[in-house]
Amino acid sequence: MTYILGWKNYNSVFLVGDSVITIEHPNTDGNRNTFRNQTTFGEDHIYQQGKTVSEKWLKLYELENRIAIAISGEIKEAYEGIELLKKAIETQGEIDLKEEIKYAFWGKKVGVIIGFYENGKPILISCYCEKDVPFKEHPSNEVVHSGSISSEFRLQTEDFFSQIETNEWSDDQLLTSIIAVAQSFCFQKSIISQGVGGFFSGIRINEGGVCWQKDLAFIPFAHNGKELKKNQLSEIFGQAKMIVTQVRDSILFSGSSFIEDPKKATRPFSNFQPDEVITSETCSNERFAWASKWGREINQNWEERKADYYIFYNTEKPIVALVYTNETMPFKIIDGSMKFIDFDFLNFVNSANNRLDDSISVNLFF
Repeated sequence: MTYILGWKNYNSVFLVGDSVITIEHPNTDGNRNTFRNQTTFGEDHIYQQGKTVSEKWLKLYELENRIAIAISGEIKEAYEGIELLKKAIETQGEIDLKEEIKYAFWGKKVGVIIGFYENGKPILISCYCEKDVPFKEHPSNEVVHSGSISSEFRLQTEDFFSQIETNEWSDDQLLTSIIAVAQSFCFQKSIISQGVGGFFSGIRINEGGVCWQKDLAFIPFAHNGKELKKNQLSEIFGQAKMIVTQVRDSILFSGSSFIEDPKKATRPFSNFQPDEVITSETCSNERFAWASKWGREINQNWEERKADYYIFYNTEKPIVALVYTNETMPFKIIDGSMKFIDFDFLNFVNSANNRLDDSISVNLFF
C-alpha cells in the first residue's frame, strides 16, 4: 500500500508520494531482506509472517520531460502501464495522451495520478483513484488522493490546499510546502502500520517541463512552549536529528541521522524496476555512471547539511511546521550543527509554538 496525492493550479501540476512498499510473502517467516531496519525518518520496518512493510521505492516517475506520474496499488502492474505509455510516446510521434493513458492502465489494480501540459494548460488525470472510476480529469484546486492512509490525513491536505489557492508562491515553494505537510503525518501517528511512510518526495510539471523537488532538510524537535534561555538550546537541538533529501536524474539520495550505522545512513532510491532489469549489466552500468556523476556533490551536501529549504517540525502535539529557504533561515550550519542568532532564535521559538488548529500548522518564511 502507499499514499500519493496530486493537485494543480492554473499553471502547474504537483505530485507527491511516500516511499514505503508492502511486500506479501505468505510462505516465508517475515523476509528481513531490506537494506536497513528503519525508514529515513526512523520508523521501524514491519516484518510479519505474511508481509514486509519497508522503505524501498520512489512512487514518482518522469517520462521524456513531458509527463509526471505517481503510482499506488500493485506496483508491478503500475510499471507495466508506465512501460506501455512510455513505448507509445517513443514510437508513435504525436499521440492523444489521454487515450493512451486510458489504454495503458485500463483494468489494472492500481491508483495512478498523472500530470502533463496540453494546449498551454496543465492537465491532471487520475486512474482508479476513485472506486471503479478508470479515468478522470480534475479541475484546478481539486486534490486527488490514492492509497491506504486514513481519511484524517486526506482532510488535512485538503485543508492546506484550500489555504494556498490565492497565495502567490513559486512552484518550488508550493511543492516544498506540500511535501512538508505530507511528511508531518509520520510525526502525528504511526502511519507505517497503514502501509504508508518513509520519506515523501515531490515532482511538478509546468510549461517548461518536469522538475523534481529542491534539496530539502528536515529537522524534527520537541518543545512544549516553555520559556527558553540561551543556555537551554541544547535541550532542544542537542539531540535533534536531521534528514536531507536530494534528487538527481530521477534518483533520490537520502541522508538520515536517525540511522545509527553510518554505512547505512545514506542511500539512493529509484522508482520500481523488475528483478530482470535490476540485475542486468545495463542497469549496473547506469548506477555506476550516476554515482560517478553525482556522488561527490550529494555526499558533501549531506555532510554539510546543505539544502535549498529547511523544514522544522515541533513534534509536540499538535504539530507545527516551519519552512525556511536557505536565505531566510535564522541559523547557520557549521560543521553539521545549527548555530542560532539570538534574536532570530526567539522568533523561531515563538513561531514553533504558534498552533493554529488541532492537527498541523504550517508557518512559511519565504
